[in-house]
Amino acid sequence: MRGSRTKRRHSNKCLQYISIGAVAIWFSVSISFMAVIDTKYMELNDANALYNDNITALVAAVESREKAQKQRNKLPKYPINHRYSDKVRPLSDQAISQCHKALWHTLETTTFVLPNKESFVITGDIRDLWLRDSAAQIHPLLLPNIYQGKSLVQVDAKLERIVSGLILKTARLIRFDPYANAFKLKPHDNAKLSKFERESLGRHGYISTWNYELDSACYFMRMLYFFHASFPFHPVLREREVKEAVMIMVDVWISEQRHEEDAYPTGELFDCVHCGKPYRYNPKELKRNGKGTITNSSVGLTWSGFRPSDDACLYGYLIPANMFAVVVLGYMMELAEVIWIDESLMKKARQLKEEIDDGIKKHGIVKHKTHGRIYAYEVDGLGHSLLTDDANVPSLLSIPYLGYEYDETIFANTKRFILSKDNPNFHQGKHDGIEFTGIGSPHTHFIPSSIWPMAMIMEGLVSNNATDKVILVEKLLASSAGTGWMHESFNPNNPMKFSRPWFCWPDSLFSELVMSLTEECPKPERGRYKVKEWTDTVVVNGSSAFSQPTPVPPPPPPSLEHSSLAVISACIPGKRFSADYVNASLANKQSFCDKWGATCILSRENHDVENPTYHAKWEKLYQINRTLHTSDADWIMWLDCDAAFTNLAIDWRTHLRGHLDSSKVLITSKDKNGMNLGVLFIPNTVEAHEFIDELYEMRHYVEKFPNTRDLKDQAALTELLKAQPKWAGLVDATVPQEKINSYLDNSDGHRWKSHEWIAHQVWCQKAEKCSSHFLSILKNLKPL
Repeated sequence: MRGSRTKRRHSNKCLQYISIGAVAIWFSVSISFMAVIDTKYMELNDANALYNDNITALVAAVESREKAQKQRNKLPKYPINHRYSDKVRPLSDQAISQCHKALWHTLETTTFVLPNKESFVITGDIRDLWLRDSAAQIHPLLLPNIYQGKSLVQVDAKLERIVSGLILKTARLIRFDPYANAFKLKPHDNAKLSKFERESLGRHGYISTWNYELDSACYFMRMLYFFHASFPFHPVLREREVKEAVMIMVDVWISEQRHEEDAYPTGELFDCVHCGKPYRYNPKELKRNGKGTITNSSVGLTWSGFRPSDDACLYGYLIPANMFAVVVLGYMMELAEVIWIDESLMKKARQLKEEIDDGIKKHGIVKHKTHGRIYAYEVDGLGHSLLTDDANVPSLLSIPYLGYEYDETIFANTKRFILSKDNPNFHQGKHDGIEFTGIGSPHTHFIPSSIWPMAMIMEGLVSNNATDKVILVEKLLASSAGTGWMHESFNPNNPMKFSRPWFCWPDSLFSELVMSLTEECPKPERGRYKVKEWTDTVVVNGSSAFSQPTPVPPPPPPSLEHSSLAVISACIPGKRFSADYVNASLANKQSFCDKWGATCILSRENHDVENPTYHAKWEKLYQINRTLHTSDADWIMWLDCDAAFTNLAIDWRTHLRGHLDSSKVLITSKDKNGMNLGVLFIPNTVEAHEFIDELYEMRHYVEKFPNTRDLKDQAALTELLKAQPKWAGLVDATVPQEKINSYLDNSDGHRWKSHEWIAHQVWCQKAEKCSSHFLSILKNLKPL
C-alpha cells in the first residue's frame, strides 16, 4: 500500500511540475505572442500614419500647385508667349545676340551688390536709383518660364541675391521718404545744398529727386509679387521693413485721394524730414505754389504730381498709374493674407483698390469725336481730361502689360487713338528705307518729333501677332544708330540723333520682347553676366547658371607696336569754324587714319542733345564715352577741330613709345596754364570707362556753376579730381608738349615747328587770320 501511495505521490508531483511547466510555457508564449501582436499593431499604426502623412503631403502639393496656377493666372497675360510657336518668323542672329547683351546690361553696368543684404541699381548715365527704373530693369529676371521652366532668379542664386537686395534697399528708401522717386548711393552733403534745393526740390540725405510719382511704389509692389511667385516664402518677404514699406505707401495713396484737402499720412512710420505736412514741390513745375492743379477729392482716384517721364502732371489723376495701382493692390492683398497674415492691411488694400477702380470707370473714360469711348491719360475729376499718351510706362498703351482688367472695346478704341496722329505725341519718319512710327514724350522736346524705343517695344509686348513683334525687333535694332542699345529717344528721320546713349530700362524691355519670341535667349552659352560691383562679403550658396566664372587676371595689354587706335574729332560749322576749316580739319584726320590703319570717328554735328542749353564742347566727352562703349580699339585719341596732323610720316607707335601707359585713365600734356585737353589719349580699359563716365557726368555741375573762362571739359576734370582724389594718380600730363600738342599762333605753350607731329591752334582770337594760317599749313603738307 505504501508503495502504491509513494508512486501516486511521485505521479502527482510530476503532474504538478508538468502543469507548472505548461503554464510557464503558455505564459512565455503568450507574452511573445502579445509582443508580436503589439509590434504588428505598431507597424500598422506607423503605416497608417505614413499613409496619412503622404495624403497630407499630396493634398498640400496639389493645393500648392493650384495656388501657383492661380498666381500665374493673376500675373499679366502679356506679353504673349510665342517661344514655342512654329509660325514665328525667325529672328536675326543680331537680335539674339543683342537680347543677351541687353538682358545683362543692367547687371554689368549699373548694379552694386552691397553689404547689409542690399543692392543698388542706377539708371545708366544718370548715376542714381529711380524706384521705377531699377525695378523695371531687373524685371526680366523675374519672368516665369524663361529658362528650363523657371524664372532666372530661380536658377541663379546670385540673381536671387541681387533682386532680394534691391527689394530690401527699396523698402528702406521708401521709409526714408515715401514721396521721393530717386535716390543716391551716398548721401548729399546737406551743407552744400541751397535753400531752394532743400525746401522746393526736397533734396537732403539720399534724395536725388523728390518728384512724387504714383507709379514708383507700384513698381516696387510688382517686384515684390513677382519675386513671391518665384519664392513663395523667401525670407526677404518677411522682413519687417518690406511690409512696412507697403503699409506706408498704402497710407500715402489713401491720403493722396484727398490731395485737394491737404491730407497727409500720419503715424509712427511717417517720421521722415518731409513727413507731417502736405506735399509741395517746386512752384515752377506744379501750379498753386507747388500743390498742382485743382482736383476733386471725392472721385476715389489717387493723386500723382509727376508722370513716369518725370514731367509734371497737367491734371492730378494719372489714369495709367491709377490702373497700375489697382493691379498691385490686388497683389498686396494676397501677400497680406498669406505672408504677413494681416487682415487689417488686406482690407485696407481691398477698399482702396475698389475705390480707385471705381474712379477709373466713372471718370477715366471719355468720348472722343473720332474714336469713341477711350481711356483718358489724365483727369481732374471735375470734367477736364488730357487725351494723349506718353512713351513712359505706365502708359495707356501698356494697360494689358500692366495686368489691369480693361474693357476690350474701350482699349481697342484707345489704342487706335494713341497710335494715330490724333495723339499729339505720336510721330513718324523714314530713314534708310525704314518707316518708323511710335509714341514720343514732351520730355525730349529738344529732338523734334522723336520716338521712344520704349514705346515701340511696348507696342510689341501688347501684341498678339508674332510677326508684328519680330518686325518691331528689327526696327528697334535699326533705330539704335549701330550701337544695338535702346536709347531714350531718336529722330525717326535720322536715328543718329538720339538722347541718352546709356539707358538700361528700355534695354531690359527689349530683352523681354525678344524672350517672348524665342528660346534662344537666354542661353548660358550665348551670354553670361558679371556684376559691376559686388562688395558684400557673404558667400552666396547655390547654382549660378548664368554668372560668369571667377575672372582670371586680364592678360597684359598688347605692346604699343601691336596696339590699335581710334581717332575722334568733332567739327561743328558755325561762327568759330567755317565750312572750309571743317572740311580741311576732318580730311586731315582721315588721311592720318588711312595712312596708319587707324579707325576714324569724325563728326560734323552735336549729338549730345540731352539738354539743348548745354555747350557744344560736351560733344568731346560724349564721343569719347560712346567710343569706349562701342569700339575694340586699344587706344582712343581725341583731337580738337583746331588741331591737325602736320607730319603724316610719323608712326604714332614709335613716336609715343614710353609715353602711353595703359594703367592710366587719361594721358595728355601741359602748357603754361596747366593741362590742355585739346589732344589726349585714353586706354580702352574698364577703369578708363568708369573714369570717362564720371567725367562726362560732371557736365551737369559745370553747366550749373559756369567758370569765368568758359572752360568745359577741363573744368569738369578739375571738379572730378577735387571730388574724387583717387583719379589724380591715374591722370598723366607728363607727355612733352612738342610730342602731341604744339601750339600754333599761341605763346602759352611750345610753339609749333614744321617737322612736328601735331599743330593745335588753341585760343586764337583773330578768327580770320587763324583760319587762313591753319588752312595754309594743311594745304602745304607734303603728300603721302
